[in-house]
Amino acid sequence: ATLGEQHPDIATAYSNMGNVYNSKGEHDKALQMHERALRIRLAALGEQHPETATTYNNLGGSYANKGEHEKALQMFQQALEIFTSTLGSLHPNTEAARRNLRRLSDSHPASIKS
Repeated sequence: ATLGEQHPDIATAYSNMGNVYNSKGEHDKALQMHERALRIRLAALGEQHPETATTYNNLGGSYANKGEHEKALQMFQQALEIFTSTLGSLHPNTEAARRNLRRLSDSHPASIKS
């Protein structure tokens, strides 16, 4: 049996490819992969799912690496909200999203609009 294009495992594959592109400095390709993963996860799992939050977090990292700090902020905030509501405020994924937000605001405070 094969998995269809909209299966959550396919989203994981896209997300993994996005992480590899991001680590290679190919941020546009990384964003494309993470956006594909997000579309699948939204359709298959919905907005309020930890895997969807992980994708928002990955998008935030790619946007931050590309220098698009406002978009990164939006993605990290979305990830934090979903992780908090689905996993609780003390879960490691929630804490990671909170750290990403803090790092972004500490390293680029002037580029973040309040």
